[in-house]
Order: sequence, then structure tokens, then C-alpha cells
Amino acid sequence: MRWRLFLLVGLLLPELVVNPFQGDGDMSWMHPLGTDALGRDALLRLGHAGLRSLGFASAVALLAVSLALLMSLGSVRAPGARSALRAVPPLLFLLPLAAALGGLNWLPLGFLLAALLALQLEPPLRARLEPFTQGPAWAMNRILGGGRWHQIRIWGPWAIGEAETLVPSAWLGALWGEVSLRLLGLGPGPQHDSLGSLLNQELPRLATDGTALGWASLILVLALAAFTASKGKSEAP
Repeated sequence: MRWRLFLLVGLLLPELVVNPFQGDGDMSWMHPLGTDALGRDALLRLGHAGLRSLGFASAVALLAVSLALLMSLGSVRAPGARSALRAVPPLLFLLPLAAALGGLNWLPLGFLLAALLALQLEPPLRARLEPFTQGPAWAMNRILGGGRWHQIRIWGPWAIGEAETLVPSAWLGALWGEVSLRLLGLGPGPQHDSLGSLLNQELPRLATDGTALGWASLILVLALAAFTASKGKSEAP
């Protein structure tokens, strides 16, 4: 959980300096992976784009888990609509919407992803919380005269601890949702770099004039997929 919070700093990184006169430079001691078409150091851009995507995933995951926690503590409303939305994976819902709108910017994409992931996270979280929220211990503070703030202060840390276990799955969903949309050209515009935009530019070139940056980005994605899958298993309850 904590290392995902640290990744939020990736959202604050400034854009890299562009120097088109050094575009598509060869590998050297100064540029181990060469430079991209805009003259940015390829190795630095790989790390920069990766941190941007990871930071975005962390922000969306935190929002999604927070929304799921609020929904699971409240009453069930519009169960039919919620079930219908859960039946469609978030990415399959976003693809036609992004195509119809000509792409989704960072804020709409983040809030939509968080809301859709929260719907997926609500049932398992509600199943964990309901044995306590429907029991006498949960209502005891109210019976003894304690207010809502007192109840939140007493039970809040426990509820947050239960919700924390769902962060890895939300983080993975947010990460691959953003990467997939940008890889298909339906995500945020080119003004903000990310792992998805890097893949969108470099992967199609691998079959013809693949660059070191393209191969490195592919290796990074495969390594990231393996790492997050193993990390998710280790953090699962």
C-alpha cells in the first residue's frame, strides 16, 4: 500500500525538455537508449512515462477504494443498474465511450475508471463489512449516545484496513485501463506523457525499424505485468 502512495509523486513530474535537433539519436554513453523523435533522452523518458502511469493508477485506486467503502457502508440503491454495470469489465465500457467522444482526458478518465472499479469492489467489501455493520457492536455507540463522528473514529481504522486489501486489484485495473486506452489512441492527448502514449508510439515500429526505446518499453510492460501479478497475490488476504 505505502509504495503505491509514494508513486503519486509521478503526477507532479514536469515534462521533459524537447530538442528536435537531436531526435532519433543513436545509443551513446550520454544516452544509453538513444533519443526519441523529439530529442528526449529515451531512458529518462521511459522512467518518466512509467512513473506518470503508476502515479495515475495509484490516484485512481485510492479514489475507487474510497468510493467502494462509502457505498458498502450505505444502503444498496439501484441494484439492477449496479449489477448491469458490473457485468461489463470497466475497459469494455470505456472503449466505446472513448471512441464516441474522440478520447478521454485525464480527469474524466480517472473519475470514470474509479467509479467503475468501485462498483466492482463494492460486493466483496460489503461482504466483509456487513457481519459487523449489521451486528450489535456497530450499533452500540449509537445506543449509548455516541454520535456519528464517534462511530467513525472508532470503526474508521478497521473499515479502512478492510478496504486496503482491495487496493492492489483496483491499482491493476486503473493501470491497464489507462495504458490500454492510450495504446489505442483513445486516452488523454499528447500533452502529458505516460506509459500508454510511449507504447502507442513505439510498439508499431518494432516489426520494421524498432528502436531501443521500443524494445525497452516492451520489456518494461512485461516485467511490470509479472511484478504486479505476483505482488497482488502476496497482498491478497
